Amino acid sequence: MSREHLEHIQSQMLPWQPCEWSWPGPGARMKILSLDQSSGACSVILRLPPGWLAPVPAIDCDEELLVLEGSLVIDGRELFAHGYAWLPRGTDREQMRSEDGVTVIAFYSSTPRAVEPSLDASGGETGLIRDAFAMPWTSDNMDPAYGDAGMRWKVLREDPVAKDATMLVSTPPHLIPPDWTGPQETHDCVEEAFVISGDFLSPIGTMRSGAYFWRPPHILHGPYGSVGGSLSLIRTLGHDLENNWSEHQVTLSLAPPYRPVVPPRLKGQLQEWSEPAAY
Repeated sequence: MSREHLEHIQSQMLPWQPCEWSWPGPGARMKILSLDQSSGACSVILRLPPGWLAPVPAIDCDEELLVLEGSLVIDGRELFAHGYAWLPRGTDREQMRSEDGVTVIAFYSSTPRAVEPSLDASGGETGLIRDAFAMPWTSDNMDPAYGDAGMRWKVLREDPVAKDATMLVSTPPHLIPPDWTGPQETHDCVEEAFVISGDFLSPIGTMRSGAYFWRPPHILHGPYGSVGGSLSLIRTLGHDLENNWSEHQVTLSLAPPYRPVVPPRLKGQLQEWSEPAAY
């Protein structure tokens, strides 16, 4: 993987642009959150217009998506907010449509290109469609440092071979480290996150709804907290998620200054954004 460290931006700071790929086709608009320049793998927000129909029979890469707003029909099954789908390359997509329009966050293993449906192309993998609302929250297998503090997750997908996982993670209100001070952590995996709602405090700023980061392995980060609670989509890639804690301590504040890590290629694209007034 050759993606640059990005931590963090509000997706509202990126402009909408026309989608030039054959998938999801004309009429779609997109925000590219992060991109692997060598493989074309990417994370994007897609906005599909009312009446959208799948324009190609299949694509030659894996697609993973979560509905943010609107609805999407896949093989007769309608997904609403927080509906999830994993569609391996070669999956037949002729039954995908959106009557009223839909916005999704999507992840591709390379730049999508049209191909004929093929089970062989998918490596024998079958797709996965889930209604996240129907899944229970749990702290099973979560680091006790977070589970005991009230965090919970719903694991949407796990790949035991590639060591990839995708999950929804919730944090309760008033989640803070003891005395606002705690160690930092690193992981042996890539970690990628998108904040769906709420707030998430970090030493480099507060992530709000729409915040996104892509973090390579072994990057120190944290500690974290939340004022009103949060819901995030998190992906880990290439290794099991394990927390390696630092010996040093870092202080977290209620209003941390925003000090993002942003690749040079993005700096000229970012628009001014301020949090909407709450009252």
